[in-house]
Amino acid sequence: MYDAVLVPTDGSEGSVTAAEHAIDLAQRHDASLHALHVLETEQVVEQIPDFEDSSIFDRLAAAGQQAVDDLRAQAEDAGIDTVTTAVEQGVPHEEVVDYVERNDIDVVVMATEGRTGPSKELIGSVTESVVRASPVPVLAVKVGGET
Repeated sequence: MYDAVLVPTDGSEGSVTAAEHAIDLAQRHDASLHALHVLETEQVVEQIPDFEDSSIFDRLAAAGQQAVDDLRAQAEDAGIDTVTTAVEQGVPHEEVVDYVERNDIDVVVMATEGRTGPSKELIGSVTESVVRASPVPVLAVKVGGET
C-alpha cells in the first residue's frame, strides 16, 4: 500500500514523535523513508532586520541538515533500507506538497505541533495546510500521544 513515506522534520519533540510513527509505517510496508526539513527563509528575514549575515542562514541550514541526519540514523538503526534526506528552502507546506509530487510519495506523516516558543503553532498550521493541499494521505501525529 505504501512504498514511500515522507516525514517533514524541524527537530522538535513533535517531529521526533512523528518520525517514530513514520519509521514504524515504513517497516510495516517495507517502504522507503524520506526525511525533509524546510528552511522558511521569508520568516527568518522578517524577524531579523539586518539579514545580511549569511552565517545565520548557514547555522539554520546546518540545524536542518542535522535534523534529517538524525532521522536517517534512527531509521537505519530500525532497519529501513532506503532513507532519503533533503533540506529545502521556501514556504513549508508548499515545499512538502512539491516534494510529495516530485518523489512519488504515498503518505506524509507529520506532527500536529512543532517547536516551543513563538513558532510552536507553526508546524500545526503547516500540517493543516499540507492536509488541505496534499494529493496523498497525511497522518497527523498528536504530540504527547501514544507511540
